[in-house]
Amino acid sequence: MMNYKLPIDFSRLFETNIRNLSEQSEKDSIDQNLELIITTCPGEHKYDSGFGCKIWNLDFEKVVSKSLWEEQFLKYISDAIKKYEPRIGDVDAKVEFFDTKREEISLGATFIKKRVEIKIDARIINTGAKCCFYYSLYLGPLNSD
Repeated sequence: MMNYKLPIDFSRLFETNIRNLSEQSEKDSIDQNLELIITTCPGEHKYDSGFGCKIWNLDFEKVVSKSLWEEQFLKYISDAIKKYEPRIGDVDAKVEFFDTKREEISLGATFIKKRVEIKIDARIINTGAKCCFYYSLYLGPLNSD
């Protein structure tokens, strides 16, 4: 199985030697797919409206219970990985949340966002090798009373 590097240079598909396409390791291919899964909101993919991760449904949600919100966030990540990345097993996802503050002097405002550190430990099914993937992303302002 070939693991082509993204983005694909489609002009090369019409060359006589398709081997000219850039390839990457299976781990790098999985890593790229996990990033795509996590950063895609369901409904954005034209051919599979379910593709992506439902964490984006929580982006601007009013938080009543921080622990329940974080539990749901982690469940959405785990569910999306199980559904859309069949090349890995024994998936153990962990998340950490941090408040980040940015002052916009020109607007005279301070913005607080959540930075999420995502760590995914797994096993590549094809080789049995253990692997680890890290992601960091920012979420919109969260409301909590």
